[in-house]
Amino acid sequence: MTMKDAGLIPVIIKTVKLNGAGNISLQLISQEGNLLPPYSPGAHIDVFIPELGPRQYSLCGENGNGEYYEICVKLAENSTGGSHFIHHHFRPGDSLTISAPRNHFPLPDAGKYLFFAGGIGITPLLAMAEYIANQQIEFELHYFVSDSEHIAFLPRLTAPALAKNVFIHDSSANDSLRHNTPLSLCQPDENTRVVACGPDGFIQRLEDIMRTHHWQENQLSFERFSNANIDKDAENQAFHIQLNSTGQRYLVGPKQSIAEVLLSARVDIMLSCEQGICGSCITDVIDGIPDHRDCVLTDEEKAENT
Repeated sequence: MTMKDAGLIPVIIKTVKLNGAGNISLQLISQEGNLLPPYSPGAHIDVFIPELGPRQYSLCGENGNGEYYEICVKLAENSTGGSHFIHHHFRPGDSLTISAPRNHFPLPDAGKYLFFAGGIGITPLLAMAEYIANQQIEFELHYFVSDSEHIAFLPRLTAPALAKNVFIHDSSANDSLRHNTPLSLCQPDENTRVVACGPDGFIQRLEDIMRTHHWQENQLSFERFSNANIDKDAENQAFHIQLNSTGQRYLVGPKQSIAEVLLSARVDIMLSCEQGICGSCITDVIDGIPDHRDCVLTDEEKAENT
């Protein structure tokens, strides 16, 4: 797969700055001086890190007109190397390769929005909230943090467009989703959509609260940091896959993924998170019924078997 085929874009790091405790924000501009492809709120890009490969980050700039891309990277304690490399090695003026934006977390249509961000999950939701504020649609943004004195994006969260609709919840002060349920979540409304991003436990707690208060399942849209559909202890069965392009068949063992088998066979495929949460590896099904374990496709899309 060539850079052109993969939709890869050469960029330069314009700025690197601290953004709350343990986070840095990077602004990226085109190496060629052109506008970057536009994107809608909720989109992400892959950043290709030397010797580590692609890592996925949500675009969180104040607009999507292509003048620049902005990402915010938290230094993760259990990092696979990506956030550590970015924090310690990326500098203004460095050249990078990124993917074109993809959006598997689009903003749903609604009359009102309730946004719930857990930690660095604020990145896609901030862009969504700013977009909705510009459309003059009613919303609330609930941002759950571990330290309210050093939060990310504070100037934007306290700007006039958002300030009166933003609620900061400090878990160190027992104001977590587990301890306190915002009033708006206790009052289900058919015209409201709940949009969330955060750790798996945060999303599961939000689902439980909505179920308790009789929200409809389709009123929640979310993106999480890990895939709860992956059961590492499951007793998996071996199966065969066949590539439509070549007709070649491969055996996938009980402890292997399709991606692992194809990569070992030197088949070019697009990957990023390798957990089924970013949508990079979505592909057409020619025949057979897949056992879907991603958390990108909806139940309806999975049932289509396409």
